[in-house]
Amino acid sequence: MAIAKNKVLLIIVGVLLVVNLGVLLLFVNLKPAGRQGGRNWGRQGMTEILEKRAGFSKQQLQAYQDLRNQHWKKMKPLLTDMRAARDSFYRLLYVPEITDSALLHAADGIAQRQKAIDLQTFRHFQQVRQLCDDNQRPKLDSLIRQFMSKSGAPFRRDNLRERKERP
Repeated sequence: MAIAKNKVLLIIVGVLLVVNLGVLLLFVNLKPAGRQGGRNWGRQGMTEILEKRAGFSKQQLQAYQDLRNQHWKKMKPLLTDMRAARDSFYRLLYVPEITDSALLHAADGIAQRQKAIDLQTFRHFQQVRQLCDDNQRPKLDSLIRQFMSKSGAPFRRDNLRERKERP
């Protein structure tokens, strides 16, 4: 009888081992979902999107790369400055008896930096639009709207759920 119990336990352990290995392989081989709709807005991704969806030529793509490099040379210091301003702002949490005027002053500093970032981004998109011919411009405008809706949307679970439900 002890031998029968051992066989049953060995079979159960064997089944659990096989199931665990299967689940492990499933998770290892699963590709991450990535961004919604499979869009890749990264360095190479945007170039491919401009080529495929907006119909950019090789010359336009090279001009875009040049504009992009110039844009990021301007953006990196702005983003670094913004990060520092936000860090400084949230460090005010640890200041006892912080005045409203000091808090508003720090928040205004963030607002001014965000304004500079948005103006630079706007100018960049203006320059990219100038690369387009009349047929490409509406396609690019659609891409810009998609990009801005992704980058500007606040992250909330209900917002994420709405995005997944869209076709």
